[in-house]
Amino acid sequence: MDKRSFNIRTEFLDFFKNKGFTIVPSDSLIPAGDKTLLFTSAGMVQFKQHFLGQSKDPFTRAVSCQKCFRTSDIDQIGLTTRHLTFFEMLGNFSFGDYFKEEAVMWAWEFLTQKMFLPADKLYITVCKDDDEAAVLWRKIVPSDRIIKMSDETNFWNMGNTGPCGPCSEILIDLGAETGCGKAACGPGCECDRYLEIWNLVFTQFDRQPDGTLKNLPRKNIDTGMGLERLVLAANGKKNVFDTDLFMPIMEDALEILKIKNKNENISKLRMIADHSRAATFLILDGVLPSNEGRGYILRRILRRALRQGKLYGHNKPFINKLASTVFKIMEPAYPELSSKLSNVESIIKIEEKKFLETLDSASVILSGIINSCKSKGINIIDGKDIFKLYDTYGFPHDLTKEIACENKMTVDEDRFKVEQKIAQEKSRAAWGGSGEKDITFYSILHKKTGDTVFTGYDNYVSRGIVLALIEDGKEVNELIAGDEGEIILSQSSFYAHSGGQSADKGKITADNSFESSVEDVFKPTGGLFVHKVKVLKGSVKINDEVSTAIDIERRKQIARHHTATHLLHKALREAFGEHITQAGSLVTSDYLRFDFTHFSAVSKEDLIKLERRINTVIRANAKITVKTMEITQARKAAAIALFGEKYGDLVRTVSIKNEDENTNYSMELCGGTHIKRTGNIGIFKIVSESSAAAGIRRIEAVVGTAAESYILSEESVIIKAAQIFNVSKENIINKIQKHIADYNKLESKSNSLKNNLLSAEIDSYAKGVRKVNGINFLSILVNNADVKILRHISDQLKTKLKSVVLLVSAENENKPCFVVSVTSDYVQKGINADRIAKAFAVDINGSGGGKIDFAQGGSKDSSNLSYAIKNSQKYI
Repeated sequence: MDKRSFNIRTEFLDFFKNKGFTIVPSDSLIPAGDKTLLFTSAGMVQFKQHFLGQSKDPFTRAVSCQKCFRTSDIDQIGLTTRHLTFFEMLGNFSFGDYFKEEAVMWAWEFLTQKMFLPADKLYITVCKDDDEAAVLWRKIVPSDRIIKMSDETNFWNMGNTGPCGPCSEILIDLGAETGCGKAACGPGCECDRYLEIWNLVFTQFDRQPDGTLKNLPRKNIDTGMGLERLVLAANGKKNVFDTDLFMPIMEDALEILKIKNKNENISKLRMIADHSRAATFLILDGVLPSNEGRGYILRRILRRALRQGKLYGHNKPFINKLASTVFKIMEPAYPELSSKLSNVESIIKIEEKKFLETLDSASVILSGIINSCKSKGINIIDGKDIFKLYDTYGFPHDLTKEIACENKMTVDEDRFKVEQKIAQEKSRAAWGGSGEKDITFYSILHKKTGDTVFTGYDNYVSRGIVLALIEDGKEVNELIAGDEGEIILSQSSFYAHSGGQSADKGKITADNSFESSVEDVFKPTGGLFVHKVKVLKGSVKINDEVSTAIDIERRKQIARHHTATHLLHKALREAFGEHITQAGSLVTSDYLRFDFTHFSAVSKEDLIKLERRINTVIRANAKITVKTMEITQARKAAAIALFGEKYGDLVRTVSIKNEDENTNYSMELCGGTHIKRTGNIGIFKIVSESSAAAGIRRIEAVVGTAAESYILSEESVIIKAAQIFNVSKENIINKIQKHIADYNKLESKSNSLKNNLLSAEIDSYAKGVRKVNGINFLSILVNNADVKILRHISDQLKTKLKSVVLLVSAENENKPCFVVSVTSDYVQKGINADRIAKAFAVDINGSGGGKIDFAQGGSKDSSNLSYAIKNSQKYI
């Protein structure tokens, strides 16, 4: 057998398929419908509803190769032979079907007869009380290679109560040379010798509140085997990084980083390889770098990997280049990767550039803090200083700890947590939670009611049977006038919020006996539509037949906006390149919002070009077609798919035709509602362009009646301005420019008078120069001055003093501002104004920066200004 990872992955899936298992594709790394998890961390995550008996899927046996991500062992990455953040988990599952005997027998058969692992090197662990599993294993494996372990290692619990059960692990002996050398070394030892290959979990008990165990009426099997470890074992390797899943990445990293000796700091190379894989797949599944949640984890691993390259002396982005290597390795198993490489590379590169810009400055500040501590004989860094680095520069706390450890120092974790908590409390009011619902209640309902048939693509009205009624989170038999609740129907013309498109609004009625307004419609699980209603008249009961009628004009306006997002997406790719991809959207009746990956802000000129291009297609009255086809056919037709979306075998495509109506101008996978021809959009108008996140731009726009309202509103502003200045609309710009010019003249005269007054103080200021580490340094505080005046003072002091480093600060209405200026002789000695400005800005809770000889900054908080000025010598 070919022992490459792709073939092993395929062999595993086929092995169980031939035993009657259904192959289930990997779920996203972002778990669907489980608000308790940041990431998919095991193969069983997507099968939670199956284990609970709440799934509608017909199969009772499943096999999968699941993408997983964990950070629990992140500090061990690269240091051990087996720990990873991103990995693939091979698993076979039983939902009330087969149990222990088959699980044990098939696991042994696959490892020894398909993977050809040496049977005499395999060891088995069982839970100390699981005699049933021990007996089964003794039929296959000698008793001296079966080890009973405690509940701590070999008993799985879902929580304090609920489903649980013993587990059995299969380990392989990698040889004495990989072990710790201790006489007691054996399975269960923490060293690398005995590597866990496969874990078989036998979910057979239901733990009660009092701790007792009751037998489950329906027993389940949940197994997990790391593909990377299996590839290691099947190829006779000693660590996962020596396999075809990692070696090409490490080899390319060696070339990019110009490392001659591969074995020199091999742990850094391994960390780079692991984190490159993880970052690539996180982005593929829709995670983008940010300062919270999943985005922060992604940012953290990218920055950890980038710093390893910097320790090798490489000061440029390089992780983005390794993404293509990851693609080459993984594309045979994940063919959807091919169309997304440029997007992943661009997102990673943007994040790398951003971090490199701040890494040097933050590292200098941290070095200054460390040196200051050492000079005072202190080996603990103040957590407040560390939090400022994290909060202001985005310098990872974990990275700070690593650098502190390298300098034989520690961090005051308690103070850091206090500062972090203060910051969290300040922003808590703006936090609305994860946005994910606990769908357990709806999953149970869904199993009973089935999917809601959506008739709204072709019909604005429909009739359906009431299958369930909900009030205050509980099922009820009736809703009456005044009640606010939820209705589940057999079929509905209401579009449920999904894919960024807002839900329809309208009414659900029943002749003259019942009337309700529909305020929202959502899909908590599968194809279940939940209508949030307010009962206006009468009552409704389960099994009643009702009519659904949407707000038609609102639907049409939403459809206009949705089709316009497709036009905008296409126009952006035409204008800027294939790296543009959708990173989020919102389609409402009032406006559209479109987030996309891009390196920089879109200029006003380019925004005008985009508008013109889109309006040209609108005026062409291009035809729009909707087709359902196989995913492979859609990919061949170059249909655009979205990051983080999971598609089935059949997909719905929306195509905007060219003038010949045979070829596509735009084609996307989309489940939303659209118009029939682009001419129905009317006019497209961009309202704003801004930053949504690092490397993500946001455009908001309006079409149709919303565009009309926006244009009329803008025109009214112009008319009012013309009235205020008593001129015609045509002359308003000239009039405003004249007023600005007159104002600038007055301001210039005022500043000139201030400068003359302050110039008289120069001699007095100059007397404050002092020597700091052999450098002439002067820090002064000026009253009621802006940055222009501070720069003037700085220039005069440089002329007078010839050789000096200046920090000139002022405070206006409790808002500090400052400039840092360095004469050329000190620039040549390595003194950097930009670094000093950024360090000073940190201490005054502000921002700053510039060039090596001059920089400036400010803050909205003056509380630390006096302290920062008093201690400003530390920046030299």
